[in-house]
Amino acid sequence: MLSKIEGFKHLSKEEFDILTEAPALITILIGGADGDLDHEERDWSERLLRTRAYNKPKELNEFYRVISETFWVKLNGLMRELPPNPEVRGNLISERLGQLNGVFEKLDIEIAADLYHGFRKLALETAVASGGFLRMGAIGEEEARWVDLPMLTPVVSPKKPVDEEEEDA
Repeated sequence: MLSKIEGFKHLSKEEFDILTEAPALITILIGGADGDLDHEERDWSERLLRTRAYNKPKELNEFYRVISETFWVKLNGLMRELPPNPEVRGNLISERLGQLNGVFEKLDIEIAADLYHGFRKLALETAVASGGFLRMGAIGEEEARWVDLPMLTPVVSPKKPVDEEEEDA
């Protein structure tokens, strides 16, 4: 449970919930923007989350470990719960993800910045996971609308230049 992870202990259950469902929501938002969340997009998102469980600061390793263990359950549950129409679903997911801004404000700036950039990287990787040639040029018009996660206010670490944060995410 995230409530036992250092750096997340002071968040409410609702704030935990939006953090834990964010990767699945991002995968559905981006991968399903064209109306079809394909298997490659789902698999790629899960693989990316699993690798993050080993290459981030201690608090985030544990966060991503928990997320990757429940990713498929959350993704499938959200797919059943959310409307099938990509436009309606996208707008609803955007509103839900917008709640992350308030959660980021309650976190240590380094953790918040790492999560923000990690979520943006997940969106980009999901967008290019299928299609194109060798996954290049694979971002469609529908995905391009959401790929930068415009509902999120940028969080920048005071310790890292913006260039480094983009590379780390």
